[in-house]
Order: sequence, then structure tokens, then C-alpha cells
Amino acid sequence: MKQRSFVQTVRTGGIASAARALGLTPSAVSKNISRLEAELGVQLLARDNRRVVPTERGLRAYEAYGALLAELDRLQATLAAPAALTGQLALSVPGGTLAWLAPLLRAYRARHPQVQLRLNVSDAHSDLVRDRNDLAIRFGHLKDSRTRALPLGSTPLLVCAAPAYLARAGTPDRPAALGEHEGLLFRLPDTGKTRPVQLSEAAPAWRCCAVIDDGQALVQAVLAGFGLAQLPALLVQDHLEQGRLVEVLAAWRPQPLAVNLLYPDAPWLPAELDAFLDEARRHFGQAEAQVASAIRSR
Repeated sequence: MKQRSFVQTVRTGGIASAARALGLTPSAVSKNISRLEAELGVQLLARDNRRVVPTERGLRAYEAYGALLAELDRLQATLAAPAALTGQLALSVPGGTLAWLAPLLRAYRARHPQVQLRLNVSDAHSDLVRDRNDLAIRFGHLKDSRTRALPLGSTPLLVCAAPAYLARAGTPDRPAALGEHEGLLFRLPDTGKTRPVQLSEAAPAWRCCAVIDDGQALVQAVLAGFGLAQLPALLVQDHLEQGRLVEVLAAWRPQPLAVNLLYPDAPWLPAELDAFLDEARRHFGQAEAQVASAIRSR
């Protein structure tokens, strides 16, 4: 229990949260860690008033003990009757994707009703370790070498506008006409840079009337008739089907945007995280398939 108390504390970022996950008191978890440090003769955790973080040796111990405990859990699972998964699973998701994710989340909860999901909605790229997230849904290219990715497919990038805007400003019939229109741009929260409009043919920039760093707010601005915007199809499919938005320049769509499920590149993974990856594989099918078969190419 000493090693498990230590591993759970590093994973959750605090003694109190580790105690809740293990069904122990915070005092018991703290004593277990102190005994482990005394046995090893090294400090494993640096403590302050708000949180605990592993020392350099603590990180090595976390990886080693985590792998051993995961292997022990797997061995026990093969010898004993299956036990229900418990605990919490933290997932970082971009704004506007919850409706698309809902079937997967419901299926996971149906199989594992005692696991509580914690959804952190943000368009910023989450550092899984720093932000205490177990998983993250992300669009586009991957840059963090500390994570692994389960490809979920891809989603088309569509240039859209509200019917009211098109009635007022006209409908662009070719990329060269974009310079005559107003539009919105998405600002990447991590870098502060705007995401350029991408088409299969070079085009002039539209007159930018607003820069927005939240995907849901960007969709709402387009619905309100501010101008054109380029958005992933999975964020706007319902609006397109209901006629609240109209796709333009469909013949000049760029390459689809990759969608990935990120998880730590670690020697072991908690059982509830492993189970979510299995559920995602079942839900999305082959990795090469386009994300969310409900999203139809228009």
C-alpha cells in the first residue's frame, strides 16, 4: 500500500485526491509515503501548501512502481473475478465537441458506471501531466513527444456563413472572391497566432472583422451573421443540416483535419484509461475511417 499511495498521489497531484481514490484517509496516505521514503532513504515528493510534486528520484520511482503495480493488477485480474472500475477519468476536449463525443461517453459510462468523468473544455492544447488530464481530444498535427495518439480519423474543414450574411454580401463562387468579403479568424490559445484560411487553391484573405480564441464562440459569431469562417465539420454539421449555416466554396476544400485522442506515453496506464481507449477503438472503428461517421461530406 505504500507504493500505491505514492503512485496515486503523483498521478492525482495531491494527497487528499489520492486518499479519495484509494478509500483511505489523507493521514494514512501521507504516512505510507513517509514510510516509503524512509525505507528508500530518499525524498520522493516535494511538498508545499497547495500541492505535491515528484522529485527527480520520485519521477523514476513513479515510473518503476507504476509499471510494477499495473502488472500486478493485470495478474490479479486474470486470477480473480472481474472487479468494477472506479475512480475518476479526466478528459480535455475542444469547445463544441461534446455533442459529437456524447455517444462514446455514454457507452463508456454504460460499461463502467462507477467511473466519474471530468471534462475540461478548452481549445488550448493541454499538457496532460501539468493539467492533470488523462486524455485529450486534439485537432491537427501533434507536437508533444511525451504523449501517444489514437487516431480517430479526420473531419473536413468547411468555409461557412449564415444565410443572412450571404443575402447581404453575396455568395463567393471562387476563392479569388474572398477578398470582397468579411470573415472571422480563430486565434490559437497556445501561440496567440491566427489560423489562416486553407483552400486547395490560393486565395486572397478576407477582411477580418473579428478574431476569436474559442471554437464555440466562433460558431455563434458566424450564426449571428458576422461573416465567413472556416470550421471543422463536426462543430457545425447540425447547423448545416438545419439550414442555419451554408457551406461555400465546397469544391475548394483543403485536406481534412486530423482528430486524435492523446494519452500519456508511459510504461503503464490506469485501468480506467485503458478501458476508455478500448471503448474509443470500438466506437470509431478503423483509424483510417473519417471521424464520426455521422458527419457526412456535403
